[in-house]
Amino acid sequence: MTRDDRDVGFGRFGRPPLSALPVRATPRRNVRVRLALTVLIIVAVGATALSLVAYLLVARSLHADALDRAIAEARFNVEVLAAERLGDTVRPGDSVGPGDIEASGLADDLQRRGVDAYVDLGDGEDFVTGLGIVAAPEVVSDDLLSLVGQGRVAAERLVLDGTPTLVVGARKPPTGPDFYFFTDVGDVDATLAQLRWVLLAASLVLLLVGGLAAWRMGRLAGSLAATVEQLTAARDRERRFVADVSHELRTPVTALVHEAAELADHVEALPAGTRRVVELLDGDVRRLRDLVEELLELSRLDRAEGSIDVQLDQIDVDRILAAVAARRLPTAEVRAPRELRTQTDRRRLERIVGNLLDNAREHAAGSEVTVTADVDGRHLRVEVADRGPGVAAADLERIFDRFVKGDPARAGGGSGLGLAIVREHVRALGGSVRARPREGGGLIVEIRLPTTVAVREPAEVVADL
Repeated sequence: MTRDDRDVGFGRFGRPPLSALPVRATPRRNVRVRLALTVLIIVAVGATALSLVAYLLVARSLHADALDRAIAEARFNVEVLAAERLGDTVRPGDSVGPGDIEASGLADDLQRRGVDAYVDLGDGEDFVTGLGIVAAPEVVSDDLLSLVGQGRVAAERLVLDGTPTLVVGARKPPTGPDFYFFTDVGDVDATLAQLRWVLLAASLVLLLVGGLAAWRMGRLAGSLAATVEQLTAARDRERRFVADVSHELRTPVTALVHEAAELADHVEALPAGTRRVVELLDGDVRRLRDLVEELLELSRLDRAEGSIDVQLDQIDVDRILAAVAARRLPTAEVRAPRELRTQTDRRRLERIVGNLLDNAREHAAGSEVTVTADVDGRHLRVEVADRGPGVAAADLERIFDRFVKGDPARAGGGSGLGLAIVREHVRALGGSVRARPREGGGLIVEIRLPTTVAVREPAEVVADL
């Protein structure tokens, strides 16, 4: 392969040219498309469901109304008109003269009212009120014939010559004949057909409006996703910067600490004016080392976000708190039930309580500090309370942010990272942390850790007699 071939195939430095790179959808576009499709699907499903429910309710109402009217008219024709004008035996017409239905005037009444009826007189004889009336026994079901034969009013929906027809059958009490009334319900079907078109048009309008809304929401979602991407990238850059700076500073700061310690070891041999400078230098370098260590710890916690490593152990809470207080603030009073055991991460709990004691020592120096632990339901509750100047109510939430020291009255030589580290460790353990004013002055920081807690019963002592 020649150099020209390499340049054409892969571009300079062995990388493919831009035209050869695959085009991938950005997360912003994916969010916009997914949101638009979701909104459109919701609108489509909602419009379809509403249209279907509306159609079914209207269709049921119209069919029920048509059936009620047809049954009411059939009852009137049979139980009132036919019962008044016809006797127990109804004679059919013949060549000699008209039958009882014609002679009684019932036929004329039915025809004037436009009632299409078929009358089964028995023995193969029948009567119809007009032309085009079919023989009911030939078109209706056996179930309808059986119900009418039992003297009950029954109805059935048929399609005769393409026309939707409602057939209602009833027997003239007590022995007949059987009447079958045919009612054209094509107007109901025509109304429902128009309703279907109206609902379809309404659904299409809703889909159009939903599509426009989805497009607009998609654009807004795209802008929001872009903002979130920028904020996430800025946060990642900030975290990488802090981690890199902390890592790079660790070695020179460690060297400075050793050099300052070397000077401090020989401070007595220095002139009085220089001695104070060395002492200040030693303290400042140590604080700088603590700051770098805290920044490194925060960067490790940030990198571990989403994959927190928690080592659960059975520990004695009272002993752990007493040991931490002895190292960090010996004057603190520890109040915890003896032999209280819990299952949690020992290292993280020590770090949490140690930072809270450091915070109390730094901002409430010389005041009363109390560490309290007890069991609150399924949680272990630990409080560190001091009698310092306290924190303003507006700053109680902010003191857990990074590089925030709260009220200036509590601002000392700390870095403003101790409580932020406490919050990250508490989150890693699935707990919560909050601060509140202490009655009578001071501050209380409370942590709650979900855990399985048990208090050991004291051992039974048996005296030898």
